[in-house]
Amino acid sequence: MDSAIIENNYCRMKLRIKDIYVKVIYGDEEFHLETYNNEYRNLMMLLYDKIYIEGFGECKGMGRCGICMVEVVETKNELPHLERYEEATLKKTGVINLNSRLACQILVNEVLQNATIWIY
Repeated sequence: MDSAIIENNYCRMKLRIKDIYVKVIYGDEEFHLETYNNEYRNLMMLLYDKIYIEGFGECKGMGRCGICMVEVVETKNELPHLERYEEATLKKTGVINLNSRLACQILVNEVLQNATIWIY
């Protein structure tokens, strides 16, 4: 095998860093998802791809529709602060739960490691 190909594959594996495990509860089902840092643009895309929730993310990740609302039930890491559109959208829906977030506004990175997510 060409040494350039081996080097390229090694660099790709090195960039992957570590796997991220997320437990997702949707209806009566529990899913154990595995991904890696930045494999998906955001949590909404990960959930859409792995679970396929029809109509999930009507605004395509702009943080304006509220359809991708989730509750971060458990996480060992602190999620980033609400972005402007996310905060306004959550207020419009009347949600007062501090753990409620829009999946389109949560990046897929080590912050999600071992998190438990409940989909509304």
